[in-house]
Amino acid sequence: MIISQDEIQDRQTVLHIELEEDDVDPFINRAYQRVVQKANIPGFRKGKAPRSVIEQFYGKDYLLNEIIETMLPEMTFQAIQEQELDAVGLPSIDLQEINPIKFNATIPLRPEIELNAYKDIRIEKQEIEITEESINERLEQLRLSIATWEPFESEIEEGNMITAQIKCSISEEIIIEETDAVYLVNEEIGRPFPGFSTKLIGLKVDSQNSFELEIPEDFSDTKLAGQTINCEVLIKDIKHRVLPELNDDFAKGIGEGYETLDELKEEIQKGIQTESEQQSNFDFRESIIESVMKEANISVPPLLIQNEAENIIQQHTQMVTQANMDIQDYLQSIGKTEEELHNEAQEEAEGRIKRSFLISKIAEQENIEISDNEIEMKIQEIFSNSEGEIPNSTQNEEMRNYLFRTLLTDKTIERLEEIASGKESDLPNEKIDETEGE
Repeated sequence: MIISQDEIQDRQTVLHIELEEDDVDPFINRAYQRVVQKANIPGFRKGKAPRSVIEQFYGKDYLLNEIIETMLPEMTFQAIQEQELDAVGLPSIDLQEINPIKFNATIPLRPEIELNAYKDIRIEKQEIEITEESINERLEQLRLSIATWEPFESEIEEGNMITAQIKCSISEEIIIEETDAVYLVNEEIGRPFPGFSTKLIGLKVDSQNSFELEIPEDFSDTKLAGQTINCEVLIKDIKHRVLPELNDDFAKGIGEGYETLDELKEEIQKGIQTESEQQSNFDFRESIIESVMKEANISVPPLLIQNEAENIIQQHTQMVTQANMDIQDYLQSIGKTEEELHNEAQEEAEGRIKRSFLISKIAEQENIEISDNEIEMKIQEIFSNSEGEIPNSTQNEEMRNYLFRTLLTDKTIERLEEIASGKESDLPNEKIDETEGE
């Protein structure tokens, strides 16, 4: 194998690789073993024809094409080892010639990270305050959840529920025609068009009404954006929401064993307290990581970001497919273009990669380790309340690797929390002390 390497730029390099006969022959033999099992060669039983006959019958190029998708990545990996590159992620391979086989492999290298003065970062954790207003908001949500809808004899008001016959068109083209459409009259929802709910207010049952709507230029459906829509509406039914009174009977009706409204309020306060603490902890950690990332200099190979962005796009596409939606319909529903989605994926990918390598670097700098015993205890904890058995050795190894990364991340972030809180001086830090001594 003949290898030449370009200069390293932006933490990636290109290997120019030419394979010699000795490199290719084992792969040709592997392709032969695959092809001979399904080849029908006159005079030979299936699977018994010698390699020379298979090569003559199919041609060497056929065997190469059979194995090349496997051969190029394997030989790239071998070239990376020979060049002693600290590669991460998947390389990008570009076949140049087939005879002899020449190809280029773009290799992403481990990002370079300068942590700088991350130990000087100080962040205060947000104090939690549970207000009477937040408790009342939860109570109101509970009231709305068990409210009843009853007939309303007056004109339509904001918040009513209607049943109507609706026909909307642009010029002669009908875009909506429904006989028993049910709508909540709420302009914040904006269904089916912005301004539609506002036009309904004041209408009565059995009244035939018509009105025009000017659709905003930034409407998500580009076919309708900026158009004037004519709507004909016949109101069939109006209902209004009847909320229960806030008293002890309301608390009992929740069905969770509350006897009084005060008991319910107390439980709501506990729930808000737990949620607020979780959010506060999350915000505290995110603020620390964001500050550390701003302080650091991180050079990431573009190919690594590109591969991660493609992975994010693929996840989006799978999600849309599972929801039985077309990707264009999905983009229209969220009001974004394909280019905007790709740009966001690129930005998210860069953030993910920088964050991951940053935490690994800090774990190394702070001499943070995860013992086999810690991983074993975590596995036992996971399966302690499960009827299933601990996975087999292969699955268990995958789980151990995953738990190692998870525990290392958690422990590293805990260390950063202590540093950001000003408690770093109490921590053991032998590795840094040795470096300073040198």
